Amino acid sequence: MILERFKALIFDMDGTLVDSMPLHLAAWMATAQEYGFQCDAQWLYAHGGVPSRKIAAKLASQQNLTLDPQQVAATKTAHYVARIASATPFPEMMSLVERAHGHWPMAIGTGSLHANAERILEQSGLGRFIHTVVAADDVLEHKPAPDTFLQAARLLQVKAEDCLVFEDTEIGCQAALAAGMACVMVVDGVPDWSGVRYP
Repeated sequence: MILERFKALIFDMDGTLVDSMPLHLAAWMATAQEYGFQCDAQWLYAHGGVPSRKIAAKLASQQNLTLDPQQVAATKTAHYVARIASATPFPEMMSLVERAHGHWPMAIGTGSLHANAERILEQSGLGRFIHTVVAADDVLEHKPAPDTFLQAARLLQVKAEDCLVFEDTEIGCQAALAAGMACVMVVDGVPDWSGVRYP
């Protein structure tokens, strides 16, 4: 089995472990209405793992708008937190985490804020199995930079090349490969074991 080649597992959260991307999208749409910018669902999904303030800055630049990225991100986060109780794990990914528990150390590597990631871990039951979290406010450079996953490997005390990453976006996969880690893409909550990517 592919897992047996590795010594640790690192998971993106939104759209990978947890079906929370629709909640992020709804939060962005509500924020767009408040601030008068446009946002496309497909574009937002492609930028899963990128912190909200960076997404806000990109949107402002693309649409030639004067926006305060921090303020927009705070508004979007508030809308997301209001919906966060609806975030539930993908059944197949939850099963994978349960089976891996006790055999592989596991970490979260997410573009969400640390407090939100911890809240989802607690309410979803994933926190029983995964205790190490690296979030947007834990690193300086975000996906597609490798920093999130490299920090997770350091906290797990495992070499980067011995880590297997699970991601649902190309940006996240780029970050994993840049960290020197193999990556399994997760599509609609199901890992694609046939298409494991190696650095």
